[in-house]
Amino acid sequence: MSFQANDAVKESTQQLMSNNDQATTEFIQLLTESQRSLFYYIHSLIPNRTDADEVLQETNLVLWREFERFEPGTNFRAWACTVALNQVRAFTSKRRAKRPHFDTETVMLISERQEKRSAYLQRRLDALEGCVQKLPERKRVFVEQRYRQGVPVENIAEEMGSSVDAVYKMLSRIREALHACVDRTLSLEGIRSNDPA
Repeated sequence: MSFQANDAVKESTQQLMSNNDQATTEFIQLLTESQRSLFYYIHSLIPNRTDADEVLQETNLVLWREFERFEPGTNFRAWACTVALNQVRAFTSKRRAKRPHFDTETVMLISERQEKRSAYLQRRLDALEGCVQKLPERKRVFVEQRYRQGVPVENIAEEMGSSVDAVYKMLSRIREALHACVDRTLSLEGIRSNDPA
């Protein structure tokens, strides 16, 4: 996926950046952070990657144009996905004669399923973050080094004065503990770990 902004998006970005107020800064940050998840959402509705990228660019243009209507503090992702869904509908209507695409009802069903899945995955990520924070400090630092900073296992083993094999075993135990913690957390919230719907 390219995520290359076209000229209109670049021009809109420059205009918004020149305003330099807090709402604009927050909007730019939210839009930037949402690009990957927006692309995957659109791609789940439009199988062709190039077409999905085209719809993402159209979605970005609409989001920029509708910037004034966005209220800071509200759910940006939900708003952006609604705009994206409308762009998917417009795209499929425009292209229907050229290529077969999903009909509107199918797009709506896929969209609903994707929204539920996305919310479920976000909840798992939130639970995982909470579980990482509950780890003993040494293990928490270890997770931070390996999974957030990308420090090679060999370097961690050397720093710990341990063997690479021992580090891999420790990683495996930590992953199992985190997985169990996430499942327990979701279970307490009434969310089944194997069913995002």
